[in-house]
Amino acid sequence: MFLSRLSRKHSLFHGHEKEPPLYTKKCLVSLKTLLDRYQSDRTNCVHPFIPESCVNGDTKSPTDTKSLLEQLSCWADTQTSVQKVLEHLKFRQANADIFLNDSINRKFLEFHRDITEECGAEDKQHSWAVIEKQEEIVMYGPYYPNYIKGEHSEDIIIKQTQELLESDVVSEDWKVYVFTMNSPCLARNTAPCMLNLVQKAQEWWSVHGVRTHIGYVKCWGFKGTKENLFRNINHSQVDCIAQTEDHESYVKAAEKSTDLNPLCENLFSSVKHLLRSVSFPSMNLVQGQDWKSYFKSMHGVLSEDEKTIFPQVVNTMIEASQGLLSEKSESFEECLEKGRAFASDYTFSPQVSDAIQDQMRLAFQQCWKQMAQDKSAEFIREKLTEDFNQRTVQLFIKDAVKCTKQYLQIGRIRFSGEDLQATQVVR
Repeated sequence: MFLSRLSRKHSLFHGHEKEPPLYTKKCLVSLKTLLDRYQSDRTNCVHPFIPESCVNGDTKSPTDTKSLLEQLSCWADTQTSVQKVLEHLKFRQANADIFLNDSINRKFLEFHRDITEECGAEDKQHSWAVIEKQEEIVMYGPYYPNYIKGEHSEDIIIKQTQELLESDVVSEDWKVYVFTMNSPCLARNTAPCMLNLVQKAQEWWSVHGVRTHIGYVKCWGFKGTKENLFRNINHSQVDCIAQTEDHESYVKAAEKSTDLNPLCENLFSSVKHLLRSVSFPSMNLVQGQDWKSYFKSMHGVLSEDEKTIFPQVVNTMIEASQGLLSEKSESFEECLEKGRAFASDYTFSPQVSDAIQDQMRLAFQQCWKQMAQDKSAEFIREKLTEDFNQRTVQLFIKDAVKCTKQYLQIGRIRFSGEDLQATQVVR
């Protein structure tokens, strides 16, 4: 989605040349008007795309581009970079977010408030950007992805930023701020957004002397929530991993099973370390009507005649068990025990025979066990994906900063508790 407008804010100096005050004046202009104005202002430039310092021989070293490409070459190969991340993930090393520094973070928070006031809060993936100059700032966006066309929101940001920088006489004190709800992707059918942005930041620095800051809310990694690296990790896999000491013994155990394909060592180690560090999730993660679907087979316990006589007996028992879902369980076995205790202690109507009661109790335990198995495996997959995405972004930034420190900063935006509540991420 393209919004052809920009918000321009002028700074009022009032003599404060070293530290200008907060920007206070804001107006909307069309993108075409602004670009036309810049085109007319360029007539006296030595070259429209190159600052005077570059013409005078002060261009940033061309070897910078080569060293950057060499430093990030492994990230251009998704298969290689995925293995690199898994190698780090399997040892469960410290996995802290990389945040923007305080001064840059404050800038993003200020811009975020301005965008929200003008365009409203947004919880879907979107991007916007700001060019900060000495005399004004230019804000553009928000832009949204068009997945049908294969266009990500960052693609539009890059295009608009390029046009704006090429259409003006750029001063070396300008800064570009790029906001994206999820960190730029590192894998897609064309060049990933993260690599595109880093390469563009290097270009904007080399040609215009402009520094770039990229801020995001949530780590997206390669594919974000669409990451399928852990799709084959079900409860049987988790149970087998939990009962074996190392990858060799796990493979032997998995080969004896008819429904298990052994995972590679990196995946095995990632699950093994995760199982040692996390508690079983509270079953209240099962929301809406989803949990009831696990108990459909209980209706098959009764014959057609019995269903007529006891039309609500199954539904009543299922509804009564809902309270268990909000109780926190410290382990998978503890969760199973709660299901067994509920089935054993449940009081049926006096009209229900002992035989039917026994069948109902057994059927409930089987359904409860299946739900617990599925939800625990789902929790493991989600936690692995979250850790994997976070580690991916962390490692990429550490690689990138080795040769972009002078002109680029990438990091997660640190919001206040109130702001975080308003920025739940969906892509």
